[in-house]
Amino acid sequence: MKIGILLTDHVMDELKAKHGDMDDFYKYIFNKVDPTIKLEIFDVVEGIYPKDIEECQGYLITGSRFSVYDEVDWIKRLKRFVLELHQLKKPLIGVCFGHQLIAQVLGGEAKEAESGWTVGNQTYNFAENLPWIKKDISSVKLLHSHKDQVTQLPPSAKLIASTEKVPIAMFCIENHIFSHQGHPEFTPDYVLDVATMRREVLGGEVYRAAVDNLKKQTPDNETVAKWWVNFFRSKTQQGD
Repeated sequence: MKIGILLTDHVMDELKAKHGDMDDFYKYIFNKVDPTIKLEIFDVVEGIYPKDIEECQGYLITGSRFSVYDEVDWIKRLKRFVLELHQLKKPLIGVCFGHQLIAQVLGGEAKEAESGWTVGNQTYNFAENLPWIKKDISSVKLLHSHKDQVTQLPPSAKLIASTEKVPIAMFCIENHIFSHQGHPEFTPDYVLDVATMRREVLGGEVYRAAVDNLKKQTPDNETVAKWWVNFFRSKTQQGD
């Protein structure tokens, strides 16, 4: 199976030597949970897309420091591509920025949250069970690092899970879109280093709470990454 990673950002230059680049996070976590999956990286910020949409069995839109409401050409083009994927019912996962972009494109809303920055592990409490999510799991933790969030679901979407600070933390649309705010591909060390770089922007209270959270809690990265694989494989096995 080949999955296309629609890359919407890069790791800050100051952190690349320690953590690698954004695509490295996805290569690591997919290899950890299913080394048979091949990833194809498309840097959509640079206008790089698959020559044929059927080149990959599914696609994943990454997180980004950009906002989905930014009036820039590459975001406008990515929105058109999301519409095309949706019309074809091509399996699509959205992560953070990708989660917000899918919601906005398909009739929902994403904007700066009134609650401000959310940094650290967030506990997901599930409202719905899905075929690719184990039914015996009532909650998971995922790493967050964002100020924007989805504030209104698309009309066709079903809410899957919420967190205390992010009411629309995970949703699906029919069986071909799976979208969430958290980052199974990130490590606590990376989120901590990013928070430290943004310390003045975050403010002392948010930063100290994030440091405490990241030291005491552990994200369920592999659990959710396995859900990614289950999602993509379930669609492929159906012949969709």
